[in-house]
Amino acid sequence: MKRLAFIIIPALIALGHSIRPPIIEGTEANLHEFPYQVSLQWNFNNGSRARHFCSGSIINQRWILTAAHCLEEYTKDGWFEVVAGVNNIAHEEAGAQRRNVTRYEQHESYDLSAIRYDIGVLQLSHPLDLTRNIKTMRLATKDTLIHQKIAKFAGWGSISKTWEDIYPDKLMKVNLILRTEEDCQTIGKIDETQICAGGYKNVSGCTADSGGPLTVTIDGEQMQIGVLSYGEKPCQARLPIVYSSVMYFHDWIQDAIKED
Repeated sequence: MKRLAFIIIPALIALGHSIRPPIIEGTEANLHEFPYQVSLQWNFNNGSRARHFCSGSIINQRWILTAAHCLEEYTKDGWFEVVAGVNNIAHEEAGAQRRNVTRYEQHESYDLSAIRYDIGVLQLSHPLDLTRNIKTMRLATKDTLIHQKIAKFAGWGSISKTWEDIYPDKLMKVNLILRTEEDCQTIGKIDETQICAGGYKNVSGCTADSGGPLTVTIDGEQMQIGVLSYGEKPCQARLPIVYSSVMYFHDWIQDAIKED
């Protein structure tokens, strides 16, 4: 399968299509601990099993939030699929739901070379049936104040600290330190559209973790504040990982998912 190689910017890569970042120094998630998280997969239309390449989060029954760079097609005759309610993507649990994608939208200012405005949404062919194991994600708004120092992240990305990726079948999770704006500058020029977390030999995301939700606990429930965009490769947790800011893009997301 074509890997979304991290976009290499002197040791940096975008985590998605050929950009598939993993969770480094993470632990296996409890069954259905992240009911709002989905696996984005590509069906090659050749009889093989669809392959995971990015993550996303459930905005509502018809729409998924992910990174813009995850919305690049691999092959002309293949298609996107979304799997919800799953921990083990090799042996899906009972109750998992698979959907095709009818359309997707990248931010109109998305710039792959600069890795800016890296956010997008995709519409499912049929609504998800919400259950105790498949739930929507609460999104932070431009007025949300983040006082937390630690955020949660999960994904099926590579767990290797070398150039050779090793992908887990089961969802992995990690707690990440939210970094200051000054800390973030060590990975490049970060602006108001982005936030960063992890790094400094702490923990990190990696290839195929792209598009996954960064969350904090507010008023007793998880709230998404970021969408994984890019980080260093190899994934050695030396530098912070960069996320597109959900607070900044909240209004764009709401406009993008309005039904015609």
